[in-house]
Amino acid sequence: MSSTVEQAAPCRKKLRIEVPADRVAGVRTEILRDFRREAQIPGFRPGHAPEPMVEKRYASAIDEEVRRRLVPDAYREALAEHKLKAVGYPQVESVDCQPGRPMVVTAAVDTAPEFKLPDYKAVPVKRKAIEVKEEELTQTLEALRDQQADFVDVTGRALQTGDFAVISYSGIVEGKPIGDLAPSLKNMGERKDFWVLVQSDSFLPGFCDQLLGAQPGEKRQVLVDFPADFPQKALAGKKATYFVDLTAIKEKKLPEFSDEFAKKVGAESLEKLKEDVRKGVVAEREQEVNGDLRKQIVDTLLGQVEFELPESLVAQETRSIVYDVVRENTMRGASKEQLEQKKDEIFGFAMKSARDRLRASFVLDAIAQAENITVEDAEVENRIEQLAQRYRVTPERLKAQLAEKGGLDEMKEQILVGKTLDFLLANATVETA
Repeated sequence: MSSTVEQAAPCRKKLRIEVPADRVAGVRTEILRDFRREAQIPGFRPGHAPEPMVEKRYASAIDEEVRRRLVPDAYREALAEHKLKAVGYPQVESVDCQPGRPMVVTAAVDTAPEFKLPDYKAVPVKRKAIEVKEEELTQTLEALRDQQADFVDVTGRALQTGDFAVISYSGIVEGKPIGDLAPSLKNMGERKDFWVLVQSDSFLPGFCDQLLGAQPGEKRQVLVDFPADFPQKALAGKKATYFVDLTAIKEKKLPEFSDEFAKKVGAESLEKLKEDVRKGVVAEREQEVNGDLRKQIVDTLLGQVEFELPESLVAQETRSIVYDVVRENTMRGASKEQLEQKKDEIFGFAMKSARDRLRASFVLDAIAQAENITVEDAEVENRIEQLAQRYRVTPERLKAQLAEKGGLDEMKEQILVGKTLDFLLANATVETA
């Protein structure tokens, strides 16, 4: 087999590959025999029809199978011959396969960028001092306390601000149930035994204020004016009437800070709990500081090297980021119209992020190769076990799910990046800010 390479773009090569005629003929003969064994031709049992007849009837399918078998192998051999680091899939432009002649394949392939690594040892970074304020510790303790709160029934008085109202409701707009007006807003139109914290800005505009003073068992009509910029366009600028039944009033009771409370959250005593909370906050700050140091290293290295990127990878990474941004904003309540208005902004952000990620990835991969940093199977298995515990599934099931979605390679790459960043940080010149 012979092949030539032309430079089509900074990270794109054009291959012309010739597969010898005798190799093509040999593969075609094997395929013809396979077809003959299964061929359904009137007047002949499978495997007994004359080869010329089989070849004539199945010529198109045989030609396609010849290409399917030979083209991938020829492509891989050409990459190896020219020592090309391909990224993504090749774009096969043409396959010329004539009887008795070499098969000629032309294909375009994106390749990894070529660049000279900057000096990646002794990168100067500034380490921020870790400071833990008492207010942060208090907030963390209050959050733990809030998690252990009890909700008790309130009797003998009416609903007031700060209570939790247990309600059932149904709403109409322009005489129609909200669920009929917008099926995706079914829960906004009707719910039973719904808990809502009674505050002016809770749930829907003005909703809770109109429940103040109600007694358990009381029914009320609540009028809601949806603002023109309401995220759910089906209701924006419209007036709704809600029919509300107040089932119960609940009051949150926070536990007292005590040794008993500490034991409920897994500590030996209140003092030990405070100590554990402080250690936890310090560990979070340490993680943040280390993340900042790694970012400084990557930013410094990227500022010292320039190279083009494979446009196919940029496009693929951009699409992935756009998908994540749209999904995240949709979960936050953004409408299709709002996302459409910001599509240029989203796309611009995604493309810049894609280029930054890919440049960092190529530089870190090159450093890993230069320093022989690798990932062992045991490290992947350990990461899977950690994630399995977090998601409460068996390691075997998680591994199977990752393998099905191609996530094992991604996990291995994440571990490699982490190890490479650890190496760079261990060799950096750290100055305390």
